[in-house]
Amino acid sequence: MTGALGVIGKHLVPSLREHGYDVIGTDVVMADYTDYVRSDVTSFEDLYRIFKENRPDIVIHMAGEVGRMMGETYPQKMVYVNDIGVLNVMKLCIDYDSSLVYFSTSEVYGHLFDKGKPVKEEDLEAHQTAFGTTNVYAMSKLFGEALVKHYVEDYKLKAVTIRPFMVYGPGETPSKFRSAICNFVHAALNKKKFVVHQGTMRSWCYITDFIEGVRLVMEQPASKKYEAYNVGSNEYKTAEEVAHTVIDVCGANRNLVKIVDPPKQFITPVKIASIEKVQKLGYSPKVSLREGVKKVMQWQKDMDF
Repeated sequence: MTGALGVIGKHLVPSLREHGYDVIGTDVVMADYTDYVRSDVTSFEDLYRIFKENRPDIVIHMAGEVGRMMGETYPQKMVYVNDIGVLNVMKLCIDYDSSLVYFSTSEVYGHLFDKGKPVKEEDLEAHQTAFGTTNVYAMSKLFGEALVKHYVEDYKLKAVTIRPFMVYGPGETPSKFRSAICNFVHAALNKKKFVVHQGTMRSWCYITDFIEGVRLVMEQPASKKYEAYNVGSNEYKTAEEVAHTVIDVCGANRNLVKIVDPPKQFITPVKIASIEKVQKLGYSPKVSLREGVKKVMQWQKDMDF
């Protein structure tokens, strides 16, 4: 698993081990963990050593630069890491006959969300181009998906893509590069005002639900055609509703919420997507927004942010 020490990885690794998997984690962080190897996905040599020593059956490729604002702030780094990284991983997956689970993003749909209808996985290939994306992060991941599709169809790579939708949970350190819920909770606990984008809407997916979706997808037999899955929730909330839920859970004053118009750049106001495809595998989100916010609040209190 690349990116094993990220927020998702720290939840996914123990979950897979509980389901009987032997997991080798890798990340750029210098750390001393069991079954962990430090490596950089942009270094073919780093990855080659891990593949040669472990010959993995499945590679979950999560490592990369993440987020809209991260991409706008560090565009060269994002494109390089996200796309050179997946090229290195794919080459070694082919050489060692490993199946690949590639992490994309909901951002790849871009202006397809503007139609107001739930986007389906097949809509991306049929109707999207790089010109329909809204930020560098989306562009880097859309190109990554195109590379994976190319290698599936022309080099017999065994792969599947996951498009995460608004994943949140304990483990996120508050910053402008992290999720709105993480930052809303931090502000509410510290009695600080926070900005809410009026009229925006999302379906937030708690981390434990998301990783169950990942496991269900990765356990499907490899297809000879390119496959992708939207993995998220179907509990849609406006940003105002999310903010008021956070305020209520944290026992904060509603005056902390500052409602403004959303920015005209880099953002999709309303994201509605179909999760029917992953639901057919048995996926069923269980954690409500209110319950998830409580868990994030408790974690932040425990960490004393």
